[in-house]
Amino acid sequence: MASNYFMDFGNVCKMKAENITIQSDAFDTSTDDVMSWINFLAPNKKIKALMDDTYIQFIEVFLSNEDSFLNLNGYKIPNDSSYWYRRGQYKLSNSYTTDSDFLRRGIAKEYIDPIFSFVEFFDPKNGINKFSDNRIEKLNILQDCIELGLQIPETLITSKIERVKEFLMKHERIICKPVRNPFSRFKYKNKEIKFSAPTLLITSENIDSFPKIFLHSMFQEYIDKKVELRSFYLKGRFFTMAIFSQNNPRTMVDFRNYDHAKPNRVVPYTLPSSLQEQLKTLMNKNRLDSGSFDIILTPESEYIFLEVNPIGQFQWLSRNCNYFLEKEIAELLIKL
Repeated sequence: MASNYFMDFGNVCKMKAENITIQSDAFDTSTDDVMSWINFLAPNKKIKALMDDTYIQFIEVFLSNEDSFLNLNGYKIPNDSSYWYRRGQYKLSNSYTTDSDFLRRGIAKEYIDPIFSFVEFFDPKNGINKFSDNRIEKLNILQDCIELGLQIPETLITSKIERVKEFLMKHERIICKPVRNPFSRFKYKNKEIKFSAPTLLITSENIDSFPKIFLHSMFQEYIDKKVELRSFYLKGRFFTMAIFSQNNPRTMVDFRNYDHAKPNRVVPYTLPSSLQEQLKTLMNKNRLDSGSFDIILTPESEYIFLEVNPIGQFQWLSRNCNYFLEKEIAELLIKL
């Protein structure tokens, strides 16, 4: 990939903000690539990286009719900084989270919680995405799709096996997936635990292995694919890849069950303009600046919306289709 950096970079618009603040996961390599592009294209820019292993020592909120900003560890957003929320959580200093006195700790929590609620939904005018975007609700998005005329799989949320069996009889094959983000990370006894919940195919052959009652889960009709589409959206633009995953038993349900021994064929793809307009409306309604769409193109040439993930991976798409998304994001942050 190194040789690809020696390309015609074009003109980067006049720089505005002196600083660029990026909040991300410490192990997200696409964030590293974006910062490398910023350093290359605008070496005078100062990058403030608020990774999930960075303790937040100082928080301040200022609101007025003329100017409003959020101050994190001495960096103002958006006054002197363009901002990109990529992913990750805020890691609070001990002064916010611990105190030997139970009453003092309780009072401090009552005072600090409204501030963190504000921070979560703070939407910088000079930014790409916001902290609360990592908690969008799939059900709300699917309901919005219905209202906008986007096709979705028939969906059932239930905790009872009888309803799942009825749903299976109707569709013959269904899938089970998490209601929220399939990737979870939390701390237990000072140890960090990570786990993921895969998308599973359910048929009459394995339905009896389910317990009678379980946690509420999302079930959807299984839809045959001509190709699977992953499309990265960035401020009104779409960068789409077609994934020929249907003929591989390992990836036919979900291309994310990667087959490294026999990778799926992937090619650049252009979404129909009418579909792009519907998806733009969906993103604008939910105040999302960027995100990764998963869409199915059926053998009958219908487009079926599966989900959008504002913090989804895009590095694979970028490299396979030569979209240079990391450069696109860097240029946008420089211009903001």
